[in-house]
Amino acid sequence: MAGATLTLYREKTVITALEGGTEQVLLTLKANRITLPLGNKIGRETMVIRGQNMPDTLRMASLVYAEARRSRTLLRREPPPDWRRMWDGLNLTNRSRNTAGRWIAVYGNGMPNFASSPCRFTHLFERLTQGREMTQPVLDAAAMELGQNGRRVRILHASRAGVVISMDPAQLRCAIQMRDNGQESSFSFTVPANEKGVNLGVVLEIAAHYVEGHSTVVFLDKVRGLVETRSVANSNITANEIKTVLERRRDLTRLISNFESIAPVRYRPERPMFLAS
Repeated sequence: MAGATLTLYREKTVITALEGGTEQVLLTLKANRITLPLGNKIGRETMVIRGQNMPDTLRMASLVYAEARRSRTLLRREPPPDWRRMWDGLNLTNRSRNTAGRWIAVYGNGMPNFASSPCRFTHLFERLTQGREMTQPVLDAAAMELGQNGRRVRILHASRAGVVISMDPAQLRCAIQMRDNGQESSFSFTVPANEKGVNLGVVLEIAAHYVEGHSTVVFLDKVRGLVETRSVANSNITANEIKTVLERRRDLTRLISNFESIAPVRYRPERPMFLAS
């Protein structure tokens, strides 16, 4: 996959229907989406991973990539990969505070392989994209399929890059776009491609740790602000929730530090601050 670029997109899709002169919202879907173009002499397999949040999407993509390295094919295997086991494993190891509403979906060549919370709209989008990007012709085709009995359907779609991984024979570079109270910031890390223990799957997983680590900083900064204004008691944040986030930050710091011990990591502009907390 040298020379390729992978992008995780943060997406928002709004589906509306016009009936009787009134436009109603059928669905508002916020999701994260990343495409893994896999292939060998047997053939190409384009895997798409969708998820409710960025860390889950990146970690599931890491597991899909690892599974592909162990097998010549993911879509023609008998028995097929145990996607449910992979997702359940992620849930067992996840100690983050935000667990409500989490979901994941895996598609191969446009067909659903696994969906923890099946959604006919995302199934339709992936069947039409066949692993490619969500272009206007795809949205128009989906609107045509959804429109019936004189109902006019519109699909409004917006996406922004959240994580971009660039690969060449010498190195893997991962750029991460972060949000904090409406403000955007970014940083990147680069590792040698030929370093033992370094591959795309590992970089995807480490990227997930950085993204989640940043969210712990945002949450704890909010808690500090509440403490300073003596308004913690009036918030819905519990002591157990704060304890969970502190423990999770320690876990993430340890995982990233372990990675730094096996591979020389270069940061731009600097090492994330939660690692020094």
